[in-house]
Amino acid sequence: MKKLMGLIFAIALMVPIASFAADKPLKVALVLPGPITDGTFNSAANKGIEAAKSKYKIEVSIRENTAFAEVEEALLAYARDGYDVVIGHGFQFAEPAMKIHKDFPKTWFIVNTAKVAGAPNLASFDNRWGDAGYIAGAVAALVSQSGKMGHVGGIPVPVIEEYNEGFANGAKRMNPKAEVLSAYVGSFSDVAKGKEITLSLIEKGADVVTSTGNENVLGTIDAAKEKGVMAIGTAFDAAGLAPDTIVTTALINMDVNIDMAIAKILDGSIEPKNYLLGLNEGGIGLAPYGKFEEKLSADAKVKISQLIEDIKAGKVEDLPKIR
Repeated sequence: MKKLMGLIFAIALMVPIASFAADKPLKVALVLPGPITDGTFNSAANKGIEAAKSKYKIEVSIRENTAFAEVEEALLAYARDGYDVVIGHGFQFAEPAMKIHKDFPKTWFIVNTAKVAGAPNLASFDNRWGDAGYIAGAVAALVSQSGKMGHVGGIPVPVIEEYNEGFANGAKRMNPKAEVLSAYVGSFSDVAKGKEITLSLIEKGADVVTSTGNENVLGTIDAAKEKGVMAIGTAFDAAGLAPDTIVTTALINMDVNIDMAIAKILDGSIEPKNYLLGLNEGGIGLAPYGKFEEKLSADAKVKISQLIEDIKAGKVEDLPKIR
């Protein structure tokens, strides 16, 4: 009898916290800290949710420009409205989601770019930003003429610090004498300050710049265009904004995060844990070189391709540790 009860209990633990009717669309909310037009972090999430809408039977609501102080209430509002899935896009959603998730057991809370989880219905999907930065730094070093590169971060949160460290290490892998200048805006939304800081790095000799954050990235791209230097994009391939400036983009494939989360929720395999996605999982990548395809030497392209394969195979020892 005890064995039978134990078996029943074990089976019960395997049952998903919420089951979803096949004839009804899954209600999914995506809460963003910035606009879908930022050309980077939020644009990547929007691309992901649009792809999911085409692939799955889901009903989607998107909330943009959610300030730090509004995060908890935004999550609560969607949960109270009966949404099956609420995706908080950014580290700032982690603590509020941890605080409220148990009060809404029929809703799955998903947080991007954070490492948070809680039974029965909170999971997170994070990407190897440090690996992406490493590849970006390697490209930057191979195209730089001055040997000086710059990274402008929004706020020094873990994923941006990982990218910054990776960018410096990747640059030095290709050019041991490379000098990487870095600075932080102190804001994810200040375009003007992002441009101002980028201009200061260019004045110090940086001829390739990169930036992480939200709208502040647009300031970096604008500064690069204005001064005729090159830029490496981040998260979302926004080469169309500056095709003569952006060499390539270190992709953070939020479409993979979102697709995986929704697929696992629909098939019942989602677990309350952190999912960490790198090159092997398709969580990061490198965008095409666009107008720079012919400007990069064949040797440089081979070096980058080999670096990517080495990272996949676990052969690169100075990748940033996950924070």
